[in-house]
Amino acid sequence: MSAAVLLFATATGLSGCGNSKAPSKEAFAAALGPVVRDVFCHPIDVMRYDIEGESGGSGFPIVTSPRAPMAGPGSDGKAVAMLDGLANVGLVTRTTFEKSARWSGSTNAFVRQPLISYAPTPKGAPYLHTVERKATNAMVSVPSFCLAKGEVVDVVRWTEPTDFAGHRVSQVTYTYHGVDPIPVMPPAEQARIAEPKESTMPFELRSDGWRPLAR
Repeated sequence: MSAAVLLFATATGLSGCGNSKAPSKEAFAAALGPVVRDVFCHPIDVMRYDIEGESGGSGFPIVTSPRAPMAGPGSDGKAVAMLDGLANVGLVTRTTFEKSARWSGSTNAFVRQPLISYAPTPKGAPYLHTVERKATNAMVSVPSFCLAKGEVVDVVRWTEPTDFAGHRVSQVTYTYHGVDPIPVMPPAEQARIAEPKESTMPFELRSDGWRPLAR
């Protein structure tokens, strides 16, 4: 190999390494995957109960009270009604029992009382799982009901990266849609979710490449 060819190959290799963090459709699409995956998921807002002597958790199964005053008529009651509906179509197992329990986070004494537990069946597991969501100061796992799995269709465009508040930022516009919808969803709703939708999200350049900017 001549010195000129070797010099050209070395320069080309160095140039490629220098551009490894350049904005690209492939880089943005890969980073968007985990973000878009849960876009059709909705938190299940239910007043949870801790059972005495058993380790609780923020995921499934969900343990709550079957008493109407405790479960409604607000969002809590609507969530329980939804879970009952999912139990009727075999996506959730609904179990009633009695144990000593108290509201999650409460310091009150444990009291023996009727309880109800909702756990996903194998058929319902793809649509009922925890989703990471931002709370006041941290990310928390929230039990959620997912109508479908979100999937990136295309990265449409992005802005020229600029410096903002100490970050290298680009506004990325992309399209996404829902796939593998919940089987009990009406055909018209399945068609609506399958249609591509457009959204824009800020990205920042980090040491490991382009990532969605935390909000």
